[in-house]
Amino acid sequence: MFVRARPGIFSAALIFGGLPGLAPAEDMPPSAGNVPAMGADAAGNATSVSDTISSEVRKVFAEHRDAVVKVRARDGFGIRFGSGFFVDPAGTIYTHAGIVMKAQEVTVIHGGRELPAKVLVVDPRSGIAILKVECSSPFIPLGESNAVTLGTPVVAIGYPQDLEAGPSFGIVSGFDRQYLGQYFCTTHLRANLPVQDGQGGAPVMNLNGEAVGILIGRIDDGAACHVLPMRAAEKVRLDFIRFGELRPGYAGVVVEDASQATGGSTAQVGELDPATPAGKSGIQPGDILLKVGSTPIATSEDVLDASFFLTAGDAIQVDVLRAGEKLSFSIKPSIHPMATSREMQAIVPESLEKIQIE
Repeated sequence: MFVRARPGIFSAALIFGGLPGLAPAEDMPPSAGNVPAMGADAAGNATSVSDTISSEVRKVFAEHRDAVVKVRARDGFGIRFGSGFFVDPAGTIYTHAGIVMKAQEVTVIHGGRELPAKVLVVDPRSGIAILKVECSSPFIPLGESNAVTLGTPVVAIGYPQDLEAGPSFGIVSGFDRQYLGQYFCTTHLRANLPVQDGQGGAPVMNLNGEAVGILIGRIDDGAACHVLPMRAAEKVRLDFIRFGELRPGYAGVVVEDASQATGGSTAQVGELDPATPAGKSGIQPGDILLKVGSTPIATSEDVLDASFFLTAGDAIQVDVLRAGEKLSFSIKPSIHPMATSREMQAIVPESLEKIQIE
């Protein structure tokens, strides 16, 4: 855990991410993000941009609709429906955590059949769940979410309420770390995709038909949505494959914004418990963070993304600036002390000026 903070202000562990208040709406090559230009059809007739986009959306839908499933979950309060999608040929499914959390029975509807599903992972922090169905499955290839830029066209395929699956089209309109006073666990894509109940957990794809994210929550009346980047979802899945459980890492650093940048960064180490992994590494209060793992740090909020990708037991290199000298330290994060708590979903601070990031 690294933490963004300012002296005298309430400290909140915002790396915990998630938006419990949202109603469940439930790295692509640069060229794949470009809207196709005006061209000609096979007969040589001129086609408009809108016709070309419609054709591309229909193509993505036709290629991948069979890899999208309706998820049905039953608990003590009734039945919930959502969407999900296969990510490999062995029946592994991504969906929305809110659909299956504490469910007594989970099934997926695919190819006209209702199949029992095993819940492998429910991660309130990221808002996703991973299911397993015993079947050979079509699947959606995964794309590079880091390659998504403003204006990247995206297509979602989901099951709105009790209707058949259909495509939605929009563009990426922002990259958000917080919404309505709550911080996400990591930066989310904001897309102006229209969202209806039942579409939580749907794949969000580029025009190459690669999944670059998972639909997590709708914004306002559903005219737009937030999307967990696929890189973050894969961190969850790969941890489970490696360890059989989630392993959110904890470093134990409070980070505050310095009054001016040093070495291109204002992220300054504040409170530091010597008993934490970071405290044992040699990092000191007053150090300026430059890089955590593979994530460059320029402001205290940048450590939100760095913290999400910490895995307990996996050493990372942290670069700092101290008295004008660049130093590097190795930190081996421990398991997060709140790893089994639903409070990892989100913590709302009294002030957004102090953030603890684990």
